[in-house]
Amino acid sequence: MVEMIMREMKVRITKIEAIPFGIPIKRFADAYAEFNKSNAVLVKIYADDGTIGLGEACAFEPEFYGETLESIYFSIQKYIAPKIIGQDPSNINNVLSIVDATLAKSTCAKEGVELALFDLAGKLLKVPVYTLLGGCFRDKIPVACEIGIDEPDIMVEKAKELLRMGVKTIKIKCSQNIDESIKRVRAIYEAVGDKVALRLDPNTHWDVYGTVKAIKKLMEFNCHIQYLEQPIPSWDINGMSRIRKLIDVPLMADEGIWTPQDVIEFNENEAVDVVNIKISKTGGLMMAKKIEVVSEAMGLPCVVGTELDPAISLVAKIHFAASMKNLPFACEYTELYYLKESLLKPKIEIEDGYVKVPKGIGFGVDIDEHALMKNTIKL
Repeated sequence: MVEMIMREMKVRITKIEAIPFGIPIKRFADAYAEFNKSNAVLVKIYADDGTIGLGEACAFEPEFYGETLESIYFSIQKYIAPKIIGQDPSNINNVLSIVDATLAKSTCAKEGVELALFDLAGKLLKVPVYTLLGGCFRDKIPVACEIGIDEPDIMVEKAKELLRMGVKTIKIKCSQNIDESIKRVRAIYEAVGDKVALRLDPNTHWDVYGTVKAIKKLMEFNCHIQYLEQPIPSWDINGMSRIRKLIDVPLMADEGIWTPQDVIEFNENEAVDVVNIKISKTGGLMMAKKIEVVSEAMGLPCVVGTELDPAISLVAKIHFAASMKNLPFACEYTELYYLKESLLKPKIEIEDGYVKVPKGIGFGVDIDEHALMKNTIKL
């Protein structure tokens, strides 16, 4: 029905613009690297009636994704744009098929294009993006925030600050050094553990033995952990299965989940309890929705994860979470704590531990062009 209505409008894509930018953030480190900026490529898709769809391709962690600010920019401008100019933006599946045939993988670049298509479709139909995803299950979403690797006392202060903001779920980033990680977790637990739910994330940098050792050590001082996220390499599904049998903490799959087929494989090997969905990994909202549905069919709850998305991707995650039935946990909007400035109009903020779902058409936000110009990165 949506595509039928929009085909009657006879709208076509006339132009695609990719704008690299970076927003300063508070110091943040995980097991991959240390960061002081959240980089992304803003994508604008122009329709022949003058409507502009806004998207964003996250370039935050090339150490994991294998996509840099430069590669995303040139993938969109040189390869994707020439293929989809002239196409009907309402037929999102068809446009994405063209993109997939043009570039393998490249999920971050594809995310930027797909999000712009959804925003454009919402604006043309005068409905929010969550309506295009099936509707709105919730008007506000409980926030979970990550705390990056640092000295224990600094991490404790950040945990206390988040608690004052109303955040009731904290994910602690862990380093490869398990003993140091245990010290950090214990310090945070002793400071705020009775007031918040704690998640742990070693970002694949532990092994099976070290993971079991760490969890048993934490259990000695009754540290309650909501779940443990992808402690070992993403390819080691057998190892995840072994860990799941040896610890009494739910196990989340993150780095290993890119497609619905990955969910099926993890589930068949009894290697997962919770699924982390990141739209940078899925290439946008279409695949993310498929992963949610497959997970629900298998009895696996989902969480919406973060890559410190600086602007449009952040809002896209909010719309996605609003549309999800299978969402029993707080979602990760860490960027709202770490970003030093915002490109969004109106600004998205944490309010008493929640984010409100924008109600305008499309994603319901615009870009502050002055702030964008100030933070644009010349390539």
